[in-house]
Amino acid sequence: MTANKLENASPGKLDFAQSFRELRLAQKTKKGVPLYTLYINRPAGRVIAAALRNTPFRPNHVTFAGAALTYGALLWLAFGAGSGAEFALAGVALAGGFILDSADGQLARLQGRSSKLGEWLDHVLDSGRIVLLHGAVFCFLLRATEILPLALAVLCGSFLFANSAIFFAGALFDQLNRQSTPSRPGGRPGSRKTLVRSVLTLPVDYGTTCLVMIAAPWTAIFLPCYAALALCHCLFAAAYMAKFYRTLARMG
Repeated sequence: MTANKLENASPGKLDFAQSFRELRLAQKTKKGVPLYTLYINRPAGRVIAAALRNTPFRPNHVTFAGAALTYGALLWLAFGAGSGAEFALAGVALAGGFILDSADGQLARLQGRSSKLGEWLDHVLDSGRIVLLHGAVFCFLLRATEILPLALAVLCGSFLFANSAIFFAGALFDQLNRQSTPSRPGGRPGSRKTLVRSVLTLPVDYGTTCLVMIAAPWTAIFLPCYAALALCHCLFAAAYMAKFYRTLARMG
């Protein structure tokens, strides 16, 4: 069943297995999707969406639940987290919010409730998450380490800049590219090219950032991992900008 057919289908009283199978067959393209999102986050979101299909829960309910989990964890990290192991739950909550961020769109397709509003909400909350994430890390490290505030500002600011550039430039590029070229199916599941690309883009996968955030209470581990991700985002941002520029220049 194609994605369009799935969106227009009546929700019905189909069981969990059938709902899960429909979503798996109607999955988005795999091209350019990082490893964690492709093989962990999407399938986990698929489970939640299939389980919620015949319940009163709607896609926007899932969207706001994911936002509450994500934003709550980040505010906790910024203003309340300390060095105790229990604060690793902030990273776990971020990973949970990321799963719900995948589940809402899949639930919308199952229930035939895809909408412009839902897509808009997703983008607004995702963009806010990027800003709050690195602001929260800055506040946390300012309290938990002896590093100079200026050095922390450069580190977190660089990560924020690169993260935002990838997100916003990528979203706009995809929109412009769809208007100019017909959509093409993604790589075959398990194909070597798709798998290699998924592995290479793992450092800029938001799921990887969530996993690193679990180590936040142990700053001797967290700080170098966060700095390494910041560097990777800066390098990928430069590469993506060059690619987007060349592609759009050819379109005229």
